[in-house]
Amino acid sequence: MDTHHVERKAAVRLCGGAGCAAREPRPALGRSRLCHICAQRLATDLERLPGLYGSCEAVLENSRSGAMTAGSRGTGGPAPGIRLNIRAAEVRASILSVLGSWGGLVAHERRVTPPSRTVPALAGFLRLHVTWLAAHDTAADASGELNRLVHAARRIVEPEPVRRHEIGTCAEPDCSGSLVARVHTGGGAALSDIVCTATPAHRWPAAEWTRLGRRLGAESRPEGTGTGHTDGTSHTEPVGHPGGARRASEWLSPAEVAHLRGVPSGTVYRLASEQRWRREKRAGRTYYWAQDVERTFHAAGRTPR
Repeated sequence: MDTHHVERKAAVRLCGGAGCAAREPRPALGRSRLCHICAQRLATDLERLPGLYGSCEAVLENSRSGAMTAGSRGTGGPAPGIRLNIRAAEVRASILSVLGSWGGLVAHERRVTPPSRTVPALAGFLRLHVTWLAAHDTAADASGELNRLVHAARRIVEPEPVRRHEIGTCAEPDCSGSLVARVHTGGGAALSDIVCTATPAHRWPAAEWTRLGRRLGAESRPEGTGTGHTDGTSHTEPVGHPGGARRASEWLSPAEVAHLRGVPSGTVYRLASEQRWRREKRAGRTYYWAQDVERTFHAAGRTPR
C-alpha cells in the first residue's frame, strides 16, 4: 500500500508596518511582525522623534514671538501664527503621549524599569527594545502610529516650499510697493496669493489673479489698444499676449485652473477643448490664457463640474 506524505508549509507571515500599509505587504522577517524595511523605519522614526519634538518647540516659540509683535501693533484679531501654534502644540503633546504609552507597555511586559517621562528618554528606551517591539503582536500599530507622528511633525517644521515671483508694481494708487506672487510648490504648483511688499493690506487671493492681471495690463497699455474677438466680445488683454513671456497672472497651468476654480482636472481639460481656450506649450507643459479661463467661468454663472 502506498503511503502518501502530505507536506505542510508554514504560513508566511506578512508585514503590517507603515511601509507596507499602501502596497503589497512584504514577508515579515524571522520572528518579527515587520519586514526588514519597516523594522528599520520603526527604529529610524524613534531616532527622529526627539529632534522633531524640539523643532516643534522652536516653531511654538517663534509663533509666540509673532503673536506678541502683532499684539503690540494693536492689529486686533488672531495673530498670524496662532493656527501653526496650535498644531505644533498638539503634535508635541501627541509625541509625548504616544511614546509614553508604548514605553509603558514595554516596561510592563518586559518587567523593566520605565524611563523618565521625557521624549528623549522614552524614544531612547524604545529604541533599545525595538527588536522586541517589532516582534510583539502590536508591532504594526506601533509602526503606523509612530510613523504618522513623524509625518505630522515634519509638516509643522518643514512646511511646503513657496516660490515667490515679482510681477510688477502695486496696482493700488500712490503705492510704491512691488507685487509678489506666492506659489506653493509642494505636491504640484498651487496658486496662493499676491501681496504688496510695502503694504501687506494690499493683497489679492488666488481667485482674483486674472482680474488683477487685466487691471495691471489696462494701466500699462495706451488707451484704445483693446483686443476684439470673433465672437463679438471685446476686452483688454494684459501686456504679454500669447507669444510673450509668461507672467503669473496671464498663463495658467491645468493644475492652477483646477486650484483657482475648485474643479477637477478632468473638467479643466474638457472646458479647454469645448471653449477653445488659447494655449501655449512650454517644456512639454500646457498653459491656458487666463482671460479665456475667466470668461468661461463668468459666462457659466456657476462653477462648472
